[in-house]
Amino acid sequence: MDIVFQVFLLIAALSILVLIHELGHFLPAKWFGMKVDKFYLFFDWPRKLFSFNYKGTEYGFGLIPLGGYVKIAGIIDESMDTDFIGKPAEPWEFRAKPIWQRFIVMIGGVTMNLILGILIFSFIKFYYGEAKVPVKNLKNGIEVPKGSITEEMGFRSGDILLTFNGQPIQYLEDVANPNIFLDSDAYFEVIRNDETLKIQVPNDALQKFINKKKENSTLFLPAFKSIIKVMPKSAAEKAGIQTNDQIIQIDTIPITYFSQIRETIQNYAEKEVLIKVKRGEQILDFKVQLEKKPVLGVTPNEEIPVERSKYDVISSFRPGTKAAFGTLGDNIKGLSKVFKGEADVSKSVAGPLKIGVILSEQVEKVGWLGFWVITGSLSMWLALINILPIPALDGGHVVFLLIEAITRKEPSLKVRMIAQQIGMYLLLGLMILVLLNDFFN
Repeated sequence: MDIVFQVFLLIAALSILVLIHELGHFLPAKWFGMKVDKFYLFFDWPRKLFSFNYKGTEYGFGLIPLGGYVKIAGIIDESMDTDFIGKPAEPWEFRAKPIWQRFIVMIGGVTMNLILGILIFSFIKFYYGEAKVPVKNLKNGIEVPKGSITEEMGFRSGDILLTFNGQPIQYLEDVANPNIFLDSDAYFEVIRNDETLKIQVPNDALQKFINKKKENSTLFLPAFKSIIKVMPKSAAEKAGIQTNDQIIQIDTIPITYFSQIRETIQNYAEKEVLIKVKRGEQILDFKVQLEKKPVLGVTPNEEIPVERSKYDVISSFRPGTKAAFGTLGDNIKGLSKVFKGEADVSKSVAGPLKIGVILSEQVEKVGWLGFWVITGSLSMWLALINILPIPALDGGHVVFLLIEAITRKEPSLKVRMIAQQIGMYLLLGLMILVLLNDFFN
């Protein structure tokens, strides 16, 4: 069922992205009077699943759910249709239209993906709002998960965050995600035991994080002291431990932060463990019997004030646009890490199979919010990829249009055909490599 759900999420996300992208080509082509022969969601090779004709255009669903296309008459595209070559240009063909109209048609897909990304992130801000933890409210500093990449870098629980790359850190969320590993020569300043320390972020930290991700993907959490609230009918309550007690030792292990309670207690499944607590001025010992699933039944007895922001439809666009282009910038930084050799390409690049897994994981963690965040990020990424000046992509067509606009002469048909073929082979080869990489990972 997990695989079925992953496939469903992947197809749902791709359907949205492809449909919006191809609409970006289809709508201006229709507006400018161009003949659109086909509009397909997914590729109809080796066969189509379903199709119908309406006003001279064949609409359909293809068998291969990895893309889609709009076939506009009089253009050399991925269909490699050359029936019009050697014939006079018809007024309803792409090639017969002014450069500015052809340019709008070619950038329409990229434009629509950018708009979709902004709309998705703006809707997220409108619907969910924002909740952030101000660093100034972390009276106990940060918690550094055991075995995490941040612990390896030199952070310790209780550190108070000051700056990142020389800029004051305002919210914990600004640095509690792996985007901090995308900057080169990045560093933190923290206060530890009244001393200001500089902690360098290694340039290969992103790769180390990827390697550790299955073990512990959390970077920082708010630190809570080990003063507890006891849950009813819990192992702690049965042993006599009370709310407002401070756990200071489990067996022979000293305890300072609440996270240490959770980590330490895992080693005592189906065992009786001695827990030392501080109650007022008293130090008391309690023997606690744990079950097969070792749960003490306590929570931190303190809360950290959170700043919450709500947006109306109009005001959501500013933070939504910032978030959309922020994800795009992060992806560009990540790609530069790959080119610099600071991140393993086989672990850093995600194809359809891996994207399906990521979508499933995010939906499991945070519900449909996770689906829309990933889909919005993919829409921004798809816009960037498609505008690259590579033959067979939208950017390749734009390059030829710019050459025509500058030289007042259309590049030769032979050059455009060869470029399109090379681009198609490159993209096909890249797609195969990405799928194989997904499969073996």
